[in-house]
Amino acid sequence: MQQISSILETLGIEPRYILVSIVGFLILLYVLMNFAFKPMVKTLNARQDKIRGDLDEAEAARNRMISLQRDYEQKLAAIEDEARDKIQSAVREAQLAREQMLAKAHEDAAAIMTRGQAEIEAERAKSLAEARNQIVDLATMMARQSTRQNLSAQGQSALIDDAIAKVGALN
Repeated sequence: MQQISSILETLGIEPRYILVSIVGFLILLYVLMNFAFKPMVKTLNARQDKIRGDLDEAEAARNRMISLQRDYEQKLAAIEDEARDKIQSAVREAQLAREQMLAKAHEDAAAIMTRGQAEIEAERAKSLAEARNQIVDLATMMARQSTRQNLSAQGQSALIDDAIAKVGALN
């Protein structure tokens, strides 16, 4: 210990000042621990807890957002499927209506054609009947004139020519 004291004297250090400095340092350390470090540590811990809570809350919000996004995508896909089904159904209905309208148009056209053919046949039959009646009337008229006049072959030929001209005038 003498050696330490001789070294301290050589350096100009007094042991009592070292002791006072150590005690002062310990008191300062105690005061700082109780009044500065503890509140600072509490503040840092509180801040760390708040940051941790905010991060947890952000993570929970992110998870909710991902869940909502999945739900949205599923609903969107369902809506797209439903829309696609409705469009396909409307296309099928339109095609069916088109086919029905075409079938009806074909039926109507066939009915018109049949009616037209029937009308043509009726007109033809009517025209033939009128022509027969006219021919019969002309033949009767020629026969009467022939019997009245007792015509020769030349007279009958003139009578036939006259009858043909009358038939031509009627048409």
